[in-house]
Amino acid sequence: MSHRPSHEGALPSRAIAEDAATDQVKLLLRGVPINFVVGVVSATACAWVLRGVESPHALTAWLAVYCALYLVRIGTWLRARAEGAVDRAPSRWLLRVRLSVFAVGLGWAILPALLFPADPMHALAVGLIACAVCGGGMAIYSADSASALLFVMPTVTAATWHLLLSGQTLPREMGVLYLLYIAFLLHATRRTHAQFQLIALHRAHASAQLSRDPLTGLGNRLDLEVRLQQALARARRHGTEVALGYIDLDDFKPVNDSLGHAAGDALLRQLAARWRDELRASELIARLGGDEFVLLVEDLDPEHALTQLDAVVERLHRAVQREFELAGTTARVGMTIGVARYPLDGTEADTLLRHADAAMYHGKKHKGRGSAGWWPTRAQAGASRAQVAEPA
Repeated sequence: MSHRPSHEGALPSRAIAEDAATDQVKLLLRGVPINFVVGVVSATACAWVLRGVESPHALTAWLAVYCALYLVRIGTWLRARAEGAVDRAPSRWLLRVRLSVFAVGLGWAILPALLFPADPMHALAVGLIACAVCGGGMAIYSADSASALLFVMPTVTAATWHLLLSGQTLPREMGVLYLLYIAFLLHATRRTHAQFQLIALHRAHASAQLSRDPLTGLGNRLDLEVRLQQALARARRHGTEVALGYIDLDDFKPVNDSLGHAAGDALLRQLAARWRDELRASELIARLGGDEFVLLVEDLDPEHALTQLDAVVERLHRAVQREFELAGTTARVGMTIGVARYPLDGTEADTLLRHADAAMYHGKKHKGRGSAGWWPTRAQAGASRAQVAEPA
């Protein structure tokens, strides 16, 4: 996915934030199965301990409701396990995770309502259970203060209400101490969350630097390799096509020679910004070096792949056609692109890149010798069934 940076050549801050959110979601979901087992065991133990002060049938019903609410979290965890699900929309998944945590908190909040009207023994039981639940929840969700707050607020509200309505001095005093305890836990969780966010942002920033071209802010070869492998894996599962286009700029060398390398760098940055505006979520452009780029297009319909590719190349070509403003002067360049398609032209990343490169050089060699558009090159370039786009 392409992200518009805050300034030319800068690392995309939105991408860094989303990478940090991805880490946060994965950390929050990592222990869901064991947390579910621990939660059910704890709830069962509470129901057994309280069986003498409340109807066993009511406690059994509460336990069933608690498990049902926790299944919301289990369902979120199962859906997030799909390959690339969290990476495609980390902010949306973070919201889903927080709502699932809130559902678990509601399960514990129901318990005090079963022990009403309250008496000192009920209040003592509720206070001890609530302290244990909130303390454990804070430890589990400390990487995200919002999740921790959503988990404890239902339990805190219900437990405090139960303690204050008991009519006894001791439970009321316990209620005050309980609130102070929760406030301390929230403060500690907020600090842990802040430290996690700092570490996650540093990690995401370092990862972005490794996968970004420092001049243009586009992806680099490493980013391309990762995305291409992921795209091929999805295409194999879903029966779709992937296209790989090798792009070389026309007339770029004269700009460098006549105006200097600084002007050439400025042109590449402007071009990268234009291309980012044209790219969609299923498309990626990576810079290999110099004026050579690679286009990756995913999720192509095999029956309409050529039409879809033609539209993508046309968008990129329109961005190249416009004049570039370079330190008081203007310049124009063109582009030639050779395209290879999975699975028609190969099933491995190296094969597709090699065929696309050969198709691009075929296009360079035959510029002006045929009509613009897609050139079948099985016989012309010897690059399997790779094709060449030669915009006019």
